[in-house]
Amino acid sequence: MRIAYVSCVELPEPDIDEQPLVEGLRAAGHDALVAAWDDSSVDWSGFDVAIVRATWNYIDDVDAFAAWIGRVDRETVLINAASTMKWNLHKEYLRDLESAGVQIVPTEFVRAGGTMDVAQLAEQRGWDRIVIKPTVGAGSFGTRSFKLSDGESDSAQAFFDQMIAQRDMMIQVYMESVETVGETALIVIDGRLTHAIEKRPRFDDQDEQVLLRESITDEMREIADQVISAAGKEHLYARVDVMPGNDGKLLLSELEMLEPSLFFPYCEDAVGVMVRGVERRMERLIGSTQS
Repeated sequence: MRIAYVSCVELPEPDIDEQPLVEGLRAAGHDALVAAWDDSSVDWSGFDVAIVRATWNYIDDVDAFAAWIGRVDRETVLINAASTMKWNLHKEYLRDLESAGVQIVPTEFVRAGGTMDVAQLAEQRGWDRIVIKPTVGAGSFGTRSFKLSDGESDSAQAFFDQMIAQRDMMIQVYMESVETVGETALIVIDGRLTHAIEKRPRFDDQDEQVLLRESITDEMREIADQVISAAGKEHLYARVDVMPGNDGKLLLSELEMLEPSLFFPYCEDAVGVMVRGVERRMERLIGSTQS
């Protein structure tokens, strides 16, 4: 198969997954090439499948990226599915998951152009430290934390007002657990939880600190299954990011089915699972068109 590993013309940060997956696809006998979603010269119909992986600059023009998804979906097979990626573009998908019974990090959503008294919200919700970030974002873009009891209410309000004038935003309680046990990224590929990565929090312009988790608990497996089942979206890969709440129970911070790092250098087996998953999906697709 001729396979596109979909990236972007200028990566905002290094993509550690590109080399392992492209080499894995080539080792399996496929013609795998890196192609940028924002390169107008790419003929997407020339690929059997396009695996969306590092399209991290889409936040600069979300409408153009959504249009690209729709257009390329008519020209080749997209992984993940177009409908899944469009649903996952905006973090208000967390509302859907919460309505389905998933326990999420407590969050308030505000539409672009709206207003919110940040200090009043925090007082009503019993939050002392908060995180403010865009509902459409990649990496640490536009993400800042504020401790209101340290006199940062005015700074938090100013930052929120600046950002909400341009884009939809979300305000979350800051989970103190990220400073101790951290956030855990549960990587699910082709229905299998292949590995887990411990992450430390990062905000604007900070590098991400990660390490492989040696063991995956039953609770982690259960919440990964619950979240993916609640989403009910067609996918080959997903990343379920969780962290402990104040009572120690795991809460969902994000479900990423669009362009998450899957940390392939930390788990060699995961590349093989991904390659076989692509092949099985294409085999099923070919079989369904022939029947």
